Amino acid sequence: MTDEFVAPDGSRIVELVRPEREGSRNLSLARATIKPGQSTHRHRHLNSEETYYVLQGEGALEVAARIERVSAGDARLIPAGAEHRITCMSEEPLVILCACSPPYEDEDTELTEPVTV
Repeated sequence: MTDEFVAPDGSRIVELVRPEREGSRNLSLARATIKPGQSTHRHRHLNSEETYYVLQGEGALEVAARIERVSAGDARLIPAGAEHRITCMSEEPLVILCACSPPYEDEDTELTEPVTV
C-alpha cells in the first residue's frame, strides 16, 4: 500500500492495487476519501471504466448529469468517457473503493470544470 495523496479530482487516495506493484494487467483499486460537504471535481476517464463501492458514509453521485444518492454497500459503474463527481452528504467522511479497468492513470483523467484554489 502507498501513502495517501490528492488525486486530480480532489479526493484523497490510497492505492491498493497497481500494475507496477502487484502485476495486475487490467485493473487498479484505490480507496478514496471525501470530507463532509466536499465534492470531487467533475471529470471523466477517457479510456477507463470505473466502479465505485461505498464503504462508509452517504453521497450524491453524479454520472452524465444524472444524480443519485449512494450509501454504504452500494456499487455503481461509471462508463469510460462519462463525466462524473461525488459529493459527501454525511457528517462522516465518504469512503469509497474505486476499481478502474484498464488501470487508473492521471493522464487518462480530464477535468471538465474549472478548479479554484
